[in-house]
Amino acid sequence: MATNGMEETGVLETDAVLVRAMSRDDLNAIVAIDAVASGRRRPRYFELMLQRSITQAGLQISLVAEVDNHVVGFVIGSLYYGEYGVAEPSASIDAISVDPCIRGKNVGKALMRQLRLNLGALRITTLRTEVSWNDFGLLGFFRSQGFKPSSRLCLECALDPTQPEESAGG
Repeated sequence: MATNGMEETGVLETDAVLVRAMSRDDLNAIVAIDAVASGRRRPRYFELMLQRSITQAGLQISLVAEVDNHVVGFVIGSLYYGEYGVAEPSASIDAISVDPCIRGKNVGKALMRQLRLNLGALRITTLRTEVSWNDFGLLGFFRSQGFKPSSRLCLECALDPTQPEESAGG
């Protein structure tokens, strides 16, 4: 029997998690959740992410999750209508986190469920994200949400701004 949105196992039912559009007022909670999860405070990074997500985006898809009137998780996303030569409407997850004290209790699942509903209403056909190769917890979460390796590879090249143009291998 569930009590106050909690099952006996302490796992929240996804319906007990309020998921709503992100607002500027959520900045401090987002920074705090990220700081606990990542071990570093990045207020300016998230301030810029929120500004872009809320004010510069034509349609805002970023969300926060609340339990007992406290923000306990967030997902920041972007919409694209053609990137890197791909003409399909797509979205990306730029940042996602759940307060480590409440992980494993369906908050991330509730965020993803609402994000999928919102993106479906916008006729978005693809959702992408990047994950650190050794972040097994996040990789497992995304796998449980139906993500799989893309047929496209993310490439990077180290740059040394102190050196003049280097040969690009050719």
